[in-house]
Amino acid sequence: MAMAGAGFEFVTSIALFVVGGYYLDEYFKTEPLWLLVGFFFGFFLAFYSLIKRAKENE
Repeated sequence: MAMAGAGFEFVTSIALFVVGGYYLDEYFKTEPLWLLVGFFFGFFLAFYSLIKRAKENE
């Protein structure tokens, strides 16, 4: 049960950074740049958090 929120955390962290990147693209008029940066940063942050949580539960 300890890992039940991991999927939700994974998806929400990626989604938050993608939405932030989208709004930065709208503001700076740089079409896909910040959206992609937000996606990859959110993905790596979520993956790091997932691995950290898995190591804690060993």
